[in-house]
Amino acid sequence: MLFSKKCEYSIRALTHLVQARQVCNASEISRDQKVPYPYMAKVLQVLQRKGFIKSTRGGKGGYALAKPAHKIRLIDVLTTVDGDHVLSSCLYGFRGCSEDVPCPLHDGWKILRGDVETYLRSQTIAGLGKQNSKGAENPRQRKKSASR
Repeated sequence: MLFSKKCEYSIRALTHLVQARQVCNASEISRDQKVPYPYMAKVLQVLQRKGFIKSTRGGKGGYALAKPAHKIRLIDVLTTVDGDHVLSSCLYGFRGCSEDVPCPLHDGWKILRGDVETYLRSQTIAGLGKQNSKGAENPRQRKKSASR
């Protein structure tokens, strides 16, 4: 609803890197996240350009977080990938929606939008990595146990 596919995949890629705790290549992230490789490669390029991740070339190269996971807020990923307008745009899709000419959802969304923004500001990629790992094992551990 709020997140585009591009944003969803960005969050999943960042969470993957948190859980892996080491450099991961694009094909590994793509495979583990079940995202088509060409799309994941583009998402990783955007994340690198925007300063969320860094890349290393070579045989042992790949991607890693560019800054500590606890400093990457969900709101920053959302607004960087999908744009600042994401939370301020009309939930109903009405281009002329405003205080003077509200859409049917305007008043309710105005109240909820503040709560959603506060929540997204409080959530970090580190927190998502911890929450996600409660029900799933570390991507690197999955790989090791599958090769045995």
